[in-house]
Parts: sequence; structure tokens; C-alpha cells
Amino acid sequence: MLKKPQQAKKERGTWLTLWLVLIAIHGVLASTLIWYLRNQEGLTSPWWVWVTLFLTALADIVAAIVVWNWKRLGLWLYAISTVLGIVAGLVLTASQLVVFHDIVPLVILGWLVKDKQSYFS
Repeated sequence: MLKKPQQAKKERGTWLTLWLVLIAIHGVLASTLIWYLRNQEGLTSPWWVWVTLFLTALADIVAAIVVWNWKRLGLWLYAISTVLGIVAGLVLTASQLVVFHDIVPLVILGWLVKDKQSYFS
């Protein structure tokens, strides 16, 4: 009988596990907050900004789950979600601090998975 070659065990590690859980929790809290804030009176932001922010928060949740399962698509989804969140944040606040606020989690995720690229399919 031929045995299948065994793959090396994919070990996520404490920091990556913690970071993916935080990304998912942040997505849940952000989507809830955005859903609540869109009903506030006196907000003059375009409707597409709120929709974009809500969808990017949901995409962050999905991306965290997909990265958890070692799919490269999750990394791409999180990167695209970050870019869309930056655009919407700049429209809402006109402050470049939004860029740093959104890019830092992406950079940290990239740093945590840099040595685990071979695990992703």
C-alpha cells in the first residue's frame, strides 16, 4: 500500500489566533455601531459611505474566518476591505489619521502570517 505524504501540521500560534479573534470581534462591533449610527439624525454623509463601512465590517468578519481556515482569499479580502474602509473614512472625516487607523491592523496581520505563507492555499 502507498501512504499519502503527510503535511506538516499548520500551527497558527497564539498571536495569530488572538489577532484573528480581535479582527472578527472588531468587525462585529463596528458593523453594529455603523448600523446604529446610520439612523442618527443630522448626519449628512452620503448613503454609500455608510453602506461601504457596513460591508467592510462584515467583510472583516468573513476574512478573519477564511484566514483562520488558511485560505489566501481571506488575506486578499481583508486587504480590499481595508482599502475601501480607508476611502470611506477619508470621505467621512477628511483626516489622514483614518489611513493609519485602518492600515495598522493589516500590517500586523501581514507580519503575523509572513512566515506561514506556505500554509495558505
